[in-house]
Amino acid sequence: MGAFAMAGNTPLVAQPMVIGALVDLRGLTESQAGVMASVELAGLTLGILAMLPAVTRIRRPVLAVFAVAMIIAANVTTCCLSGFWPLLPIRFLSGVGSAAAFCVYMSLASASERPENAFAVVNAISIAYSGVVNLVAPYLLSVAGLAGILGVLSAVTALALVTLPWSGLVPAGGGPTAALARSAGQPEPWLALLAMMLLLYTGHGAIWGYQERIGVATGLSEQAIGRSVGLSMLVWGVAGSLLARALSLSIGRMWPQIVSLGVSCAATLVLVYVDTPWSFTVACALIAFSWFYGLPYQMGLLAARDPKGRAALAGIMMSTGGMALGPALAAFLISGSAHQRIGVFSCACYLGALAIAIPATRSLNRKTQVLPA
Repeated sequence: MGAFAMAGNTPLVAQPMVIGALVDLRGLTESQAGVMASVELAGLTLGILAMLPAVTRIRRPVLAVFAVAMIIAANVTTCCLSGFWPLLPIRFLSGVGSAAAFCVYMSLASASERPENAFAVVNAISIAYSGVVNLVAPYLLSVAGLAGILGVLSAVTALALVTLPWSGLVPAGGGPTAALARSAGQPEPWLALLAMMLLLYTGHGAIWGYQERIGVATGLSEQAIGRSVGLSMLVWGVAGSLLARALSLSIGRMWPQIVSLGVSCAATLVLVYVDTPWSFTVACALIAFSWFYGLPYQMGLLAARDPKGRAALAGIMMSTGGMALGPALAAFLISGSAHQRIGVFSCACYLGALAIAIPATRSLNRKTQVLPA
């Protein structure tokens, strides 16, 4: 699961460094490089959409080999081409390969006995992977250019094939939580849970997209902002995921939603209303912690409703859509150099997501027993 989650995150894991390399080393404009990143994410989103109907019918090893082949082929081709238009379809295909990798990961995680545990551990792996890659990316760029970063991403993706013998150990749609959810005999509120993910990530996207600008408005240097944001994800994001794994379902499904979304609201308001370097650092840490503490439980809700993984995959689509929608909506809320409206907007999104999550967890708890950690 960890190996294919890392492969699935290829479009995002070093995106800022890749965009910079396309501008500095390949001669693209900043706008063209941004479009390239958006097209790759579009390939990820549309790839998941195309594979949703067939994900339960295609054998995991077939999806896995397709995913690895597409990602590596796209990365190798990118190193051999230059220019905006030739590279555009290649990066789209990289996104499609990442979608197939996510299908493998979500199929395994959703069918496991305790999907919350699986999502928590895999999130920690993915965040740590991203942190390490971004730490070594400047060195790779100086030594080997864009090929250095894409080569490392391709090598890690290829290593995922080593885990194929274990991909069949979890039967599709298996696990006690899955069996209990299937026996409920009531309509599954997919649309409500997908709306929850869209709201949640619209809020995340709005504040994440302008977090650097908020730091600048506070008077911090670029280096200080990068250090605060980077360490918050690498340290506090991983800590949030590990705490979710340690607690598992010992406090149920509802309280993790209340804690994570409540802390997200508080941290966001501190970020936009308290104008000091110390408050910026603390807010960044709390945002990362709450984000990745709550995510395993939010994905676990989807997995419990559909152990075959289709709901979780649709949740990934909603999250990428929200991450794209959030900054666009936030752009209309900026008033001069003030970002308070963005913070209020993100809080409203979090509260809307919580309003959906609470009845969904109550409904699930009535129909299923809470499994021990």
